[in-house]
Amino acid sequence: MLPIVARQADAWHAFGSDDSLARKSRLLDQLAEKAGRDPNAILRSASLSLSRPWDQVRRRAAHLRAAGFGYLIAEWPSEGKGRLSEFVEKVLPELAG
Repeated sequence: MLPIVARQADAWHAFGSDDSLARKSRLLDQLAEKAGRDPNAILRSASLSLSRPWDQVRRRAAHLRAAGFGYLIAEWPSEGKGRLSEFVEKVLPELAG
């Protein structure tokens, strides 16, 4: 799948652990360069669970950002709208900075 993304895609939504996503992102960089493309031209997104403790959410978001993921898709928390509001107030401002 990554070779196809590297050659043709404008965006890539990936799943996996922090380490596997960082590894796949580096591989995508290499494959894109080999295909004659700027790796930064491929938007990278991943899921971000809001049901975990906030320190874990912050760590995962920071790890994904460092690995080149510019878009994070927040999964709707099982705790509902209150948890989402808490994320917007407590965590999102840190990620936007």
